[in-house]
Amino acid sequence: MPSNGNIVVQNFGLNPAPNFNFMLRVEGVFDLPCKSVHVFQKENEFEYIQEGGLNDYVHMKRKPISKPFTFQVERYVGVDGLLVDYLANGTELVLPLILLVNRHEWSGYAFPVRTYVFTGCTVIGKEYGELNAERSGLLTETTTIAYREMVNVDIGIGVYE
Repeated sequence: MPSNGNIVVQNFGLNPAPNFNFMLRVEGVFDLPCKSVHVFQKENEFEYIQEGGLNDYVHMKRKPISKPFTFQVERYVGVDGLLVDYLANGTELVLPLILLVNRHEWSGYAFPVRTYVFTGCTVIGKEYGELNAERSGLLTETTTIAYREMVNVDIGIGVYE
């Protein structure tokens, strides 16, 4: 029996996922290190219908999506030494973007504890960090990506140590 503290009916929550060890996989081949991934969410829009005579609740009917789902990736410029920007503005990605949240690495291989898969991705914006001659720092770029679907794929790799 695994010693992760998760037993049927008893979950002690002994192995929470870290939020500092993650990587973005683009087109299934290119692993891009990131400084941060800003909040991503998938929220459906609803129309509220109040039925006559019922004051305790309203009916909710799902509305069509009126704006794309987005998330932002902040990266350091020049980290990977690539000559091609795989997340250039306007790029429509063929394969899903995969965000791997890792617990640790072993022999150079990541063991994701959580994997987010984004399909139908298009890069819709780029923002470059501040350049300031009076203060040292690292140049960053923030990429805004629109997506159609997001799925959480947990296949159990890295859950048991």
